[in-house]
Amino acid sequence: MINAFLNGIVWALLLFPSVLAVFLVPWSIQDAKLRGKSPLWISLAVVFFFPWGLIAWLIFRPEPIDPTKRKRRFRLEDYRVQ
Repeated sequence: MINAFLNGIVWALLLFPSVLAVFLVPWSIQDAKLRGKSPLWISLAVVFFFPWGLIAWLIFRPEPIDPTKRKRRFRLEDYRVQ
């Protein structure tokens, strides 16, 4: 009984980072491209230094690049939950 429980914990600890990487890598690549940063470095930092890399990227990421090269103004409608 204890062996099966410990075996389940070990498998969960091994699978959690893999499942997390499957979701975080595509998001971080898309977000880095949107903000004009290197997708490779951002995705590596987010995955390898999880959770600190993810927190740092969320806090210090730059504003999205506007295709018209104008600075985007803050709009509350962009952040409202529908």
